[in-house]
Amino acid sequence: MKKLRLGIVGCGIAARDLHYPALKELTDKFEITAVTSRTKEHAENFAKLVGNPIIFDSYEELLSSDIVDAVDLTLPIQLNVPFIEKAIKKGKHVICEKPISTDVETGKKIVELSKQTDKVIYIAENWRHIKKFYLVKKLLDRVNNPVYFRWNIWVGMDEENKYANTKWRQEPKHVGGFLSDGGVHHVAAMRLIFGEIKWVSAFIKKVIDYLGGPDFLTSIFEFENGVLGNYTVSYGINGQDEFEIVGKDKRLKLVENKIIIDNEEFEFEENMGYKEEFEDFYEVVVNNKENELGSPLEALKDLAFFEAAVYSKGNRVDLKTLL
Repeated sequence: MKKLRLGIVGCGIAARDLHYPALKELTDKFEITAVTSRTKEHAENFAKLVGNPIIFDSYEELLSSDIVDAVDLTLPIQLNVPFIEKAIKKGKHVICEKPISTDVETGKKIVELSKQTDKVIYIAENWRHIKKFYLVKKLLDRVNNPVYFRWNIWVGMDEENKYANTKWRQEPKHVGGFLSDGGVHHVAAMRLIFGEIKWVSAFIKKVIDYLGGPDFLTSIFEFENGVLGNYTVSYGINGQDEFEIVGKDKRLKLVENKIIIDNEEFEFEENMGYKEEFEDFYEVVVNNKENELGSPLEALKDLAFFEAAVYSKGNRVDLKTLL
């Protein structure tokens, strides 16, 4: 089996805590051959962790080497576009952490670039690989004509949270701050289950002082299939998440490790999707699988929901006007 030689670019939380544990299970498919980071200390510490690949002082030097086939970008969101462009120019495949960019307009550059190159640009949205959402989709028929969906998410980050203490998140350059950074996961899952979103209307608020940008959103929207939705998320307030799909005569609830439809329960295997997204990236690069789950266009649609929500101020925004 051919191994992809991977360069890790950005050796912070995502690379260390999310990507590397997945890559450790896929040594038959990937070999980490190079690393670089904003600070040399981060690069050196990460290199020791993963098996001492070559450390490069700059991204440009890493790209110019002949020891990587692809780069894994785990960077502040505002760097995604220029770093993807540089990689493609140097003939490297790219897997890049979500969101695709800081806003829809700059994200469109990546969508266009993906159409113009034979190299893979894969936006790593791990929630598109989470098994329970596929099971929810499979069970929709049992609900009997879903008409309404609601999802209340209470993240409840405290002042010690490692993500809350990331400088670029404290001073966000991406639309909506935490709302889009974490929220594209939620929209990816909603779209996986119900399909495209037609319009959205929302209100946002800053509730917690130590979180950069707004941290509370409540919205109403409509999927193209006619299902109406409510999505409320808070990154500073604790609470019990609620996920419910309402049909004409049945209801589906997602509760901890099971799906409940009336009195019937369905269990599922929990997964976070990081291993699966790297497996899929490998198949797209090596075996020419269609890039559906890491598609830049799909990632752009996830982000468009939040750009519409942030600027709607309660008005209805048609997502097609953004896309």
